[in-house]
Amino acid sequence: MTDAASGLDLRRPDKGARPAAILWAVVGAALILDALVVLFVSSMHTGIVATFVIGVLYVFHGLSRHRTRPGARQGPARWLRILVPSLTALMLLAFAGLAVFGRMDTASQEEDAVVVLGTAVQDGDVTPALRSRLDVAVDYSVANPDAVVVVAGGLPPGETVTEALAMERYLVTRGVAEHRIIQEGRSTSTSENFGYAKDLLDARLGKEYTTAFVTSDFHVFRAAGIARAAGVRATHLHADTPWYEVPVDYVREALAIAKFVVTGR
Repeated sequence: MTDAASGLDLRRPDKGARPAAILWAVVGAALILDALVVLFVSSMHTGIVATFVIGVLYVFHGLSRHRTRPGARQGPARWLRILVPSLTALMLLAFAGLAVFGRMDTASQEEDAVVVLGTAVQDGDVTPALRSRLDVAVDYSVANPDAVVVVAGGLPPGETVTEALAMERYLVTRGVAEHRIIQEGRSTSTSENFGYAKDLLDARLGKEYTTAFVTSDFHVFRAAGIARAAGVRATHLHADTPWYEVPVDYVREALAIAKFVVTGR
C-alpha cells in the first residue's frame, strides 16, 4: 500500500536504503543532543537553535528514506532526498574552508597589542571556548612581554559581569600583569569589539602600532574581514574550539557569515 501524496510505502521499506537512513537519523540525533549539551554550558543563541533544527530535519530525512521505495519517490520525501544531501555537502565544504583558514596563524609575536575577542561567560566565569582564547593570549603575552592586551566584550544578557572583566580576572590569575590589560566592556558584536578596541589603543599607543587578534578557529575568517572593515590592520591567532561545540559553533558562524555578506556587519 502506497501513500500517493508522499510516495511512502507503508508495507515494504527499501532494504538497500536502511544503512543510509540509519546514518542520517543517528547524525540527526547526535546534533540534537549536541545542541542541548551546548545550551547547558552556554547561553541560548542562534547556533544552538539552528543545530537543533538541522538535527530534527536529519532524523525526519532518515525516517523518510527508510520508508520510501525506489520507485515511489514523490512529494516531500523525494525533495528531501535531493535537498538534504546537497545542502549538507555545501555546508561541510564551507566548514572545511573556515577550519583551514582559521588555523593559518599570521601573528609575528612582535605586535604592539593583542586583542582577545570575547564570547559567552556563564555566572561571571569564562566558558571553555573563552578560556581557550585566553590561554592563547597568555602564551602570546609570555612570548611578547611588551604587548598590550585588550580584552573585548560587553555585558551578556542575564549576566552581571562583562566578558571583558571576566577575561581580565582570568588573565591575572594566569600571571598577566594587570597594568598590561585594557578592558573594552561596551561592545555587543565583533564589529564593536574592533571599533572600541581601536579607540582605546589609539589613545594609549598613538596612531602607529601593530595589532594581532585572538579568536576561535571557526571565527577567524569573519573576524579578519570585520577588522579590515573597521580600519584595523591585524594579524591573527586561533584558539581551538571545544570538540563538543564544533557543530553548533560552525553552524552559527555560517549564519553569521551570510549576515555579514548581506549587511556588512
